[in-house]
Amino acid sequence: MDVQKFQTLLQEKKVKLQERLESLTEDKTRKDGPVDPDFEEQAVMLQNNEVVDHLDEIERKELNDINNALQRIENKTFGICIECGEEIGGKRLEALPTTTLCMNCLE
Repeated sequence: MDVQKFQTLLQEKKVKLQERLESLTEDKTRKDGPVDPDFEEQAVMLQNNEVVDHLDEIERKELNDINNALQRIENKTFGICIECGEEIGGKRLEALPTTTLCMNCLE
């Protein structure tokens, strides 16, 4: 297994996620300006805030998963199932490099 390939992939994903999180933070803190005084526009902005909050939550979880995978690479436990201790298949890791379970333990 080419761990370096996965490390590079994960680090690239991490950078992109951090950029998206920064953008979401700017949206949440209204860097574009204050809330519109129009009530209907405020209602739309509140709905948008809920979507942005949900996206932020998803992105932060993914970033956490990536950081954990990078830590496993550093600890030399990347690609090892946390349940049974067997190797996680290469195809599974390529599809989901942050996974911690092999297919047998997933089921």
